[in-house]
Amino acid sequence: MKYLRLTITDTMGFWDDYLGDFVFDPANSKTFSTWYRVPDDWLQDGVLVPERRERLFEYLYGTEWRLGNGDGSKYVVLKVEEHGLSDIEVAQRAWVSTDESCYAVVDGSRIETISRDAM
Repeated sequence: MKYLRLTITDTMGFWDDYLGDFVFDPANSKTFSTWYRVPDDWLQDGVLVPERRERLFEYLYGTEWRLGNGDGSKYVVLKVEEHGLSDIEVAQRAWVSTDESCYAVVDGSRIETISRDAM
């Protein structure tokens, strides 16, 4: 198993009929971190394999997140920072002292919310 901290900056976009696309204000964004325990093959050189990153986004935002929501809104990911934790960082268990969410990939593909203590 590998451990990962994912820090995402996102905002909400809203459909504009005139432009025919979603518009958003980057100044109205939020940044949050989440922690993951993932199978070894989910990371390559400390970074998520692209299809695995998409799988985490689908879990966080919903399976159709790129298409938008029924109310004309859509999550827009502005920035993603991935950090594969070293053995020393894992031993320090930095996630325990945060209010951030923790997740584990179970059975190779199913993502579950877990407690910080269970991480």
